[in-house]
Amino acid sequence: MSPLVYAIDDDPLTTSSLAALLGLEADLEVATFTQLSELRAAVAGRAPDAVIAEVTLAGSDGIDLLQELAAEDPDLAWLVVTSQSDPDATALALSRVGPLHLCHKPFDPRDLLPKLRAVLERRALSRELGVARAALEQQNQALRASRAQVERTAAELEHTSTELATATERLVAAEQLAAVARVLSGISHEITSQLALVGYAEALRSRVAGDEELVELCDVIISAQKRLVAMVDQVREFVTEPHRAGGRLRREPADVVAVVDEALGILRYDRDVRARNLVKSYRARPLAALHREKFAQVVINLVSNAVLATQPGDSIEIELDSDPDQGALVLTVSDQGVGMPPGVLARLGEPFFTTRGDRGSGLGVGICMQIVEEHGGALTFWSQEGVGTQARVRLPLLEEAHGATQRDPIGGPA
Repeated sequence: MSPLVYAIDDDPLTTSSLAALLGLEADLEVATFTQLSELRAAVAGRAPDAVIAEVTLAGSDGIDLLQELAAEDPDLAWLVVTSQSDPDATALALSRVGPLHLCHKPFDPRDLLPKLRAVLERRALSRELGVARAALEQQNQALRASRAQVERTAAELEHTSTELATATERLVAAEQLAAVARVLSGISHEITSQLALVGYAEALRSRVAGDEELVELCDVIISAQKRLVAMVDQVREFVTEPHRAGGRLRREPADVVAVVDEALGILRYDRDVRARNLVKSYRARPLAALHREKFAQVVINLVSNAVLATQPGDSIEIELDSDPDQGALVLTVSDQGVGMPPGVLARLGEPFFTTRGDRGSGLGVGICMQIVEEHGGALTFWSQEGVGTQARVRLPLLEEAHGATQRDPIGGPA
């Protein structure tokens, strides 16, 4: 489409001369006006590509007019015309628009046409630049949308990968448990049979009834035999029914202090335990519904873990307290040993996860957690490398004993 040029001047002779000059350019479409109202009506009907205006128009300023039109069309091409015989108007126009937008009348084709072509070419380039910018913005929007989609896909893949890794770990653990279950099914009977031989300690006990020390040792052996048989059963249950609901234990009212002391009494014959300083701090003597042997197993396991994390001569604290308002007792086993990093702490209780190498099965903590949960409680851990570890057992108090729980401190260094 040919560029449309509007020209306005109060003098009809000037507009005629300009129309004749521009009419020589075959690719230009020209319309001239002597009245401002006519020009505005034409602009409203069809916007021009370029406007040529006399600086001094009747009732208006040509430059102000051009600025008004350029506000509606920033790419508008325009030229200002002054009389060559009017140096004041020329000076004013030069100061406001510069020489590239200024032409003189009478018109010189060598001056007017190059300047008009220049402003029209600038308009065309500006329009092309606008189109290119719009296309670039569309591309940028598409790129941002694609990037967002890639990020969403990456997040979904990461989530799927995490779920897959978790499922794989669970599958491996399940396979390991199944393998242990198959092995235990073959050897548990033999282990139980061999442990039955320890029952001869009962016969020995009757023969040494007059020796209190030997009687005590026999009692320890008998208790250990029962505990080991129970542990074999517990491991078998753990690997064959790892997700079964709790509450199947036969429990009875028990003095928690007595059960803890019983477990510590078994441990005092352990050489590594004797090398540590067990410090008991009983702030209450609560009653709870317990399976005595299995709860003692929890105490033994937690203290044994503390022994492995400490050095000979270090202290291990066993604290017992009750919270009648919450209907709970709290047993805490604390050490100031090597501690555990967050990654290890988070995996406590996972089947076969152990930091002891060949010395550990990776079942102890998981079994303890299961026992505590079957008692209606919770086993939690806090640990920090170089600071130590704290294992906390929280169990419900025996309901009828809530109001009668003793608060007198008892016990002392073991």
